[in-house]
Formats: sequence, structure tokens, C-alpha cells
Amino acid sequence: MRGAVKAVIVTLIPAVTFALGAAPAAAEEAPAGYAAAAVATAVPTAQSLVTTDALDDLTLTTLNQEGELGSAPATYDVAAAIALAESEIGTSRATGWSQPGECIMSAQRWILAGGGKWTGGGDPISNYNGALRLSIADAQPGDIVQYEHLLYPTSWIVGVHTLLITGVNGDGTFTIIESNNPGGSGLVSKNEHWTPAPPAGFQAVVWRF
Repeated sequence: MRGAVKAVIVTLIPAVTFALGAAPAAAEEAPAGYAAAAVATAVPTAQSLVTTDALDDLTLTTLNQEGELGSAPATYDVAAAIALAESEIGTSRATGWSQPGECIMSAQRWILAGGGKWTGGGDPISNYNGALRLSIADAQPGDIVQYEHLLYPTSWIVGVHTLLITGVNGDGTFTIIESNNPGGSGLVSKNEHWTPAPPAGFQAVVWRF
């Protein structure tokens, strides 16, 4: 058990509020009712991405802090979440904002199946209101990995992706289940020897419910 510990629980009020949105695995159409501050350019047809102004240094520093409770247990039934995710491997669902085949919508579905309190929404940060933010070194089964842009962490930029860790291997790799990889497929798949490989300008953040 670690000594003096302090969990970092991010609670932000999104600039634009709407029901829990879905982050695209690679990036898809913007959710209905979402007023984008700007739309990313040079993206494939039918991909509309929300970007916002870079956050100030203080906010970025806060967001990039990681919880110190790496050994804290999840507060939901991890086995039930993983069981549902496992049962969906090889299946495909519709993609697009808030559609069940999206990476974050699938991860949320699995967590909720275990009774997890995934109630946030709006962007890749406020989606995790109430969850514990950790480093990849602290990841354990049941944790969510979110690829997050370093300069625009609250934006759905190409490269944002979400997945569920289902196992920690002795060689430093992880077993994960994810949806919508490749983007647009809505396919649920499993990788038994996964290591984080966020795109340039992104980082892999771990969230524990």
C-alpha cells in the first residue's frame, strides 16, 4: 500500500453540455446538438471533429497529473464488465456519434454492465467525472485507457480512442478489448499482447471507475 496518497478525480464542466457523447475510435460525425467551437480540417469525408482552444497552463498541469492510488480497487463488478465485452468479440455494431459500435460507447456499455457509475459526458475529460485518473503503469483489469490529445485534451480529435483492459501480462503488455478498430468497422476485438501506441501528440491515460 502506498504512503500518503491523493487521488486526482477530474471534474470539469464542459463548455457545451449534452447527454453522454461518444468519442470516435478514429473520428466520426459530430453528435446532434453539439455546437463545435471549430472543425478540424484535412480529415476524410464524413469525419467531423470538434476542436477547442488550447487550455491554459494551469488547467493542462491539472489534467496531466495522475492519481497516486494505483492499487485502489475498482468500485464496480469488473468480472461482469469483462464477461460482456468477451461475449461481444467478433461482433459489429453501427458507428457514428453515440452509436453502439463506437469505442467509447462500447467501453461504457461494458462498464455499466458491471454497475460502474460512468455518468460523465461531453468530451474526453468530462466523460470520466468521478473516475480515478492513473498512469498506464498502474493499469489493472477493468480500467479504461483513453488516448487523449496533449494540447486539446477536451476535444474529439483524430486519434482519440478508448479501450478496456482485461488483463495485465507478466511481460509488460496488456490484454484488451476494444471496439471500432479499424475506425468505422464497429468491430469488437481482443488483443492479448497490447501496449499503448498513441499517435503523435497524444498520451494514454488510465481511468478507473
